Amino acid sequence: MQAAFKTGGGVAWGDQATCMFCAVARFFRPGYVNNLVSQWLPALDGVVAKLERGAKVADVGCGHGWSTVLMAKAFPKSQFIGFDFHENSINDARAHAREHGVTGNARFEVVKAKKFPEAGFDLVTCFDCLHDMGDPAGAARHIRAALKPDGTWMVVEPIAGDRLEDNLNPVGRLYYAGSTLICVPTSKSQEVGAALGAQAGEKRLREVIGGVGFRTVRRATETPFNMVLEAHP
Repeated sequence: MQAAFKTGGGVAWGDQATCMFCAVARFFRPGYVNNLVSQWLPALDGVVAKLERGAKVADVGCGHGWSTVLMAKAFPKSQFIGFDFHENSINDARAHAREHGVTGNARFEVVKAKKFPEAGFDLVTCFDCLHDMGDPAGAARHIRAALKPDGTWMVVEPIAGDRLEDNLNPVGRLYYAGSTLICVPTSKSQEVGAALGAQAGEKRLREVIGGVGFRTVRRATETPFNMVLEAHP
């Protein structure tokens, strides 16, 4: 990390201290438990009805898989695939799926966000990870191609304003610190290295999403810690 700060280089996700991955999962899990099924998914247009009938879902950048597992438990008729480029996180996600009894409709694969296989998805989700990607535009383009014409992309990102002064609050200070030490170095270690950071703001995120051909992007809902964007191809 010290060398990266001196040179402007990056630090790969897999090169961070191993305890960090568990810490990130534990940090975000309470928000998913309390909001994902009860508030975030219902805020999307027609998505819950599809999930109840049986939908095909990709959870891109799933990490330890808590978001995937929660959705799989809530919607047993749907099929969920969690994708992440970090093998150790995927191993933990598979263990969580076994522990929570969702191996019948949830599986996990190691693959980069802009190279995950399959298509025809009714829903693609990205939880607190788009800003970490080296090439978020490339991932967005691949996600658009993988969605059905009437599919939905749900992008959950840290809450942030578009101006620095909008983020000078306790939550903003926390996210700026995490972004400096984790998010930006992770992105800069990958190809392109866009380094959006955890405080990218909705305007910048809309530019990335809309720039690859998504016809609509709206803020579906929010919490004090997250914004939930809904995009359609």
